[in-house]
Amino acid sequence: MKTILSFVTTLVLITFLQSCNSTKAVSSLDVLTTKDWELTTINGQPVDASKYNSGVPVANFSKDNKISGNGGCNRYSGSYNLNEEGGINISQVIATKMFCPGDGEGEYMKALETANAAMVDKDKLVLLNGVDEVLVFKPKQ
Repeated sequence: MKTILSFVTTLVLITFLQSCNSTKAVSSLDVLTTKDWELTTINGQPVDASKYNSGVPVANFSKDNKISGNGGCNRYSGSYNLNEEGGINISQVIATKMFCPGDGEGEYMKALETANAAMVDKDKLVLLNGVDEVLVFKPKQ
């Protein structure tokens, strides 16, 4: 009888302790896909808003592995994949073809296509090429 009572008490205690620790973990994918991201830094330099006709570039990542946004003049879209090690692959990027003076959008699109790693938290998204930060975003207000 004591053995059964000890077993039941242990089982109840384990269940209680597990329920206390069951806070929902937020994954990088959840953070990435629940915000619109506004560019703050490109190739290590603060963004110069005057280089972009339609505002600073913005990126949006969907849960179905699509990326879209505004490059500062034209709208763009493509595909992305994340892996467990923090790697990112952005591909098949297409954009509208409106005339845009300056080279801001071209610089942004080139940097976007070179990204091969991502670090995400609630306040910052960093796209890297190796160890070099190529694009840094903040959540758009």
